[in-house]
Amino acid sequence: MKYYNDQPGIYCMNREWRFREVEISDLPAGRKHDDVYDYSKAAGAKGPAESSFDDSEWETVELPHDWVVQKDFTPKGLLNHGYKMRGNGWYRKKFRLGEEDMGKQILLEFEGLSSKATIYINGLLCKRQFYGYNSFSVDISDFVCFYPAVNQLAVKIEADAWEGWWYEGAGIYRNVWLVKKAPVHIEYQGVYVKPTEMQDGLWKLEIETTVENSFGKNRELWLETALYESGKKIFDFPQEHVAVEGFNHVICKQETVLNNVRKWNLELPCLYEIGVRCISLPEKDEVLSEELESDYLKVRFGFRTIQLDSETGFWLNGDNIKLKGFCCHQDHAGVGVAVPYAVKEYRISQLKKLGANAYRCAHNPDPEILLICDKLGMMVMEENRTFASCPEVLEQVRGIVRNARNHPSVIVYSIFNEEPLQGTQRGMRMAKRIRNTIHRMDHTRPVLGSFNGGYLEDEGAVHALDAVGINYNPMRYDEFHEKYPNIPLIASETASAFMVRGEYRTDEEHHVISSYDDFCAPWGNTHRDAWKWVNERKFVAGAFVWTGFDYRGEPTPFEWPSVGTFFGTYDSCGFPKEACELYKVMWKKEPGIHIIASWNKKRKAGELQKVIVASNCQEIELSVNNRVLERRKTTAYFQDEFYVAFEKGTLKAVGYIDGIKAASHCLMVPGEICRLKVECSKESLWDDGSDSVIINVIAVDRDGLEVPDADNLVHFDVKGGAKVIGVGNGNPNSHEPDFALYRKLFHGHAQAILRNFGSEHVITEIWAEGIGKTVVEIPVHHGQMIPYINSVSDVVTVGWRMYYRLLDEMPDVDMEINENDRNSFEPIEFHGRPQNEFTGKLTKYGIFYNQIKISKDGNRKFLYFPDVRGQVYVWLNGIKAAERTDKTTGELKIMIPDEEDNVYRCFVIIRNQNTESNEAGICAPVMLVDCLV
Repeated sequence: MKYYNDQPGIYCMNREWRFREVEISDLPAGRKHDDVYDYSKAAGAKGPAESSFDDSEWETVELPHDWVVQKDFTPKGLLNHGYKMRGNGWYRKKFRLGEEDMGKQILLEFEGLSSKATIYINGLLCKRQFYGYNSFSVDISDFVCFYPAVNQLAVKIEADAWEGWWYEGAGIYRNVWLVKKAPVHIEYQGVYVKPTEMQDGLWKLEIETTVENSFGKNRELWLETALYESGKKIFDFPQEHVAVEGFNHVICKQETVLNNVRKWNLELPCLYEIGVRCISLPEKDEVLSEELESDYLKVRFGFRTIQLDSETGFWLNGDNIKLKGFCCHQDHAGVGVAVPYAVKEYRISQLKKLGANAYRCAHNPDPEILLICDKLGMMVMEENRTFASCPEVLEQVRGIVRNARNHPSVIVYSIFNEEPLQGTQRGMRMAKRIRNTIHRMDHTRPVLGSFNGGYLEDEGAVHALDAVGINYNPMRYDEFHEKYPNIPLIASETASAFMVRGEYRTDEEHHVISSYDDFCAPWGNTHRDAWKWVNERKFVAGAFVWTGFDYRGEPTPFEWPSVGTFFGTYDSCGFPKEACELYKVMWKKEPGIHIIASWNKKRKAGELQKVIVASNCQEIELSVNNRVLERRKTTAYFQDEFYVAFEKGTLKAVGYIDGIKAASHCLMVPGEICRLKVECSKESLWDDGSDSVIINVIAVDRDGLEVPDADNLVHFDVKGGAKVIGVGNGNPNSHEPDFALYRKLFHGHAQAILRNFGSEHVITEIWAEGIGKTVVEIPVHHGQMIPYINSVSDVVTVGWRMYYRLLDEMPDVDMEINENDRNSFEPIEFHGRPQNEFTGKLTKYGIFYNQIKISKDGNRKFLYFPDVRGQVYVWLNGIKAAERTDKTTGELKIMIPDEEDNVYRCFVIIRNQNTESNEAGICAPVMLVDCLV
């Protein structure tokens, strides 16, 4: 999760949303003057954006949520989006804020929505977001209500919009947070930490804190800043006195010089923290409240240096390092784009196993990815999706930078990918403005674009950037470097090689490609050739392989019935293809050797089998059943190819360095499937309601050898509070459901993803027909719980109006109300106070009017007045429903008649009579409450 448990005022909003994929407009249903007039006013949104809208029949979902992943595959769907239909939908969540929250800044933070989003709070439009991959915040301080009122958050998602040419999913597919801050506070993402290495091991540490005053009163405050290492405070900055005018902000800069710091690097990614607290000083006769008048933010960062050089490539902490990276889309088998944090962490850990040190966010930013890469020691190319220099896009770019600039993992910004204008003068002007926008906020990292052409033009974006990324075309590296020797170069996209896990033959008719690394896209290269071009050129800083994982959509090289790509080094579940072994021997220092072949019981004795041996040793030796076939010299770039007559037994390869055995690998013929072996991505779970685990299922024989041709249907029975949120097997041609409790093995592998919703015990029984059950019990640890904003079911009635004057006599409740009359009956809300009109005016009558909408959920309802003062008379549809004259304060409950009509004309007459303070009125929001009888 993005936030730390010890940061106050931050609450997770992921629980208990109401959802429906539906085409419902936020325009009024009618076209009368009254409809249009009301809609044109603040809080006048209609449909699901309306507080009184009935969502009782909608589905209850937890975030992150991708509604497309649960749909069937259909050839009617867009091939780019994985042959699943998208559409439009609505999310709604009701929640309360306490009385103590009055006067605070209230923010909503969305980490990502797909695609276009319109956000309402209590019927008020507060944000339109046109970018499905960017995080953003919304200040709702002016729009919210406080206890006992209920706030209605509504989010409209238009997922029929296209932003990417791959599987985009649909919905609120990342986390949502609610942030409560003191009136004077640290601005959202308002702390920038900039460490700079000096001479003799000294570091200058600059802290830039933006303090914001969200309200009108001028305030003074103290700013306290401290440096932490491993949770322990190691340095206090001098306290700063700051004055902030109302509705304004100031930037406070602090700096110090440190020595003996531990650097962030790939092996030991050491992280520090800066904690900043601003404490508002009390005004005269004002008592300081620590809870309301202080704000605290903690930011992680690292000490490290980077340099991108046009001749020598990339440098980290003074060491010349070749970037060994992967480009990755954000979806995962079974869960679509709603990928839990634990699954993202697993995916990046899998890439690290291959010797990877870099990750390209293709083609979108993700705040959780940066947290994970900081922690695991993985460098990041942070990439912007939309190439434009209009104000809206520049604001999105600023958001990317604010989120990325404190992360030591981020080493470069990419502002576009393969844009038609990349080699034009217009593209140059746009790139220059975007680069300037980034460098005004962060000049410590280079800015590049990922070009698939146009980088040799005399006019183009290449002349506006700090570096250039070239996608494919490795034969042009030398040409580019010769023409522009002072511009650093990164191979931002390489390979695009094809293979299907477990396949050792190519059958294009059935959309099958072998695992021998001998097929690639027309624009690409094999894995070995692509890396050879990069590694043999010092001026090429490194490479980002397309891709780390197979991904849904953009089916390549085949279309229907293929629903995903064949590019991945891992398949869509994270099961390794043979390409993983190629990168291990090309990228890792440890001696390695690996056999690529189909060596199993389906082969006939004497049948010639193609065998590839990949190794980074000097010599390799291949044998069958201890009979040496051949020994030869080799290199990591070159896969040694053999044709071996199959015989039952062991195929073995040995690697030698300086004549000494350094590595070995063997293949043995497996028997029949005997059991299901289970491997979990982590040993335990937290009980925070968010943690997830991957359960990998592998078919093995009685000796534990994997059975590569097993295709049994595997079932997952989960006990306790955990749930299966997705299943997969890595088959890019499979049309099995992603959301199910079963999955067929594909070449002996299948996967389920479990999310723990707070269970103390997670037990899963995994079985297939004719094979015994495998029971997995995953321990659950009790930790500091993530604070959640829970949903409420109470319905607050809105749209109340009060007659513009008090009357001396009981009014006629049969009076006609002109729909166009907005002057006689004035809009009113109830927020804990009686109406001023009644004060000191005994025996006067006031009239309140509303049309009450009742949901069709089958439950009887009370109309509940928590606090109403004076004598009270209530009429529903012209019939007196309640009368209270014996007392003049307290609550009032009225049973709604059980009628077919779900709209009631409600008149409330209040007479100011003998109240203790001569006050009267409706003092709290009027609610509809389910009758429990």
